[in-house]
Amino acid sequence: MLSEKIVVVDDDRRVIKSIEVGLTEYEFIIFNEGKSALEFLQKPNMIKLVLLDVMMPGIDGLSVLEEIKKMKKDISVIMMTAYSSQDIAVSALRNHADDFFEKPFDMGELKDKIRYILRGKEHGIRLSGDKKDYVARIKSFIKRNYTETTLEHISDELCLSPKYVSRMFNEVNDLSFREYKLKVKMDRAKSLLITTYLDINEISIDLGYENPESFMRIFKRMTKLTPTQYRKKFGHKRIRNYQK
Repeated sequence: MLSEKIVVVDDDRRVIKSIEVGLTEYEFIIFNEGKSALEFLQKPNMIKLVLLDVMMPGIDGLSVLEEIKKMKKDISVIMMTAYSSQDIAVSALRNHADDFFEKPFDMGELKDKIRYILRGKEHGIRLSGDKKDYVARIKSFIKRNYTETTLEHISDELCLSPKYVSRMFNEVNDLSFREYKLKVKMDRAKSLLITTYLDINEISIDLGYENPESFMRIFKRMTKLTPTQYRKKFGHKRIRNYQK
């Protein structure tokens, strides 16, 4: 299988070397200034991703980014800089950069981001909204598999690291992955309490708890009521009066 080709535009040989050593699954086309990179990208090619430094001799990275997007809007660009500032980051994102990494960057996070972008292109995911698309899929999976889903399981499915999936989930949601999963389980518990005759032990088993005490402790912490109190307060009359 042919390696994906990625263009790297950076005048720092140490950064280029670290990328080549840390990301051996890809083939890199290297340029140390923007003009040559733009000339190459104007020609017919299959490039999907560019790693672009902000500060370079000649044309600066933000100007190169602007020209790339004029030529080929579908090329993704990750900006890299050792001189980070809020203004630079805002300018990069305003010109449709896909992400922004400060040097020295975490190679694992860069690898995850590259894989994330290329996987999105492979499956035709709209990159301007891909985080929301991924998180929506994660939420749907949690709702269907709330007893077995783990962060590691989801990460394996997406071919991303648990750390990156967790950060992506937090960026899109007010709740963390763990908090959202717990909310799904407690919402399920509430539904079972008010609409079924299942006893507390049966509900705790349905939710994947090894013992009802753990379930009752967590339920009370989140609702301020015990499961029995919740059923009596909100359950249908026939269920409130039912003694199993």
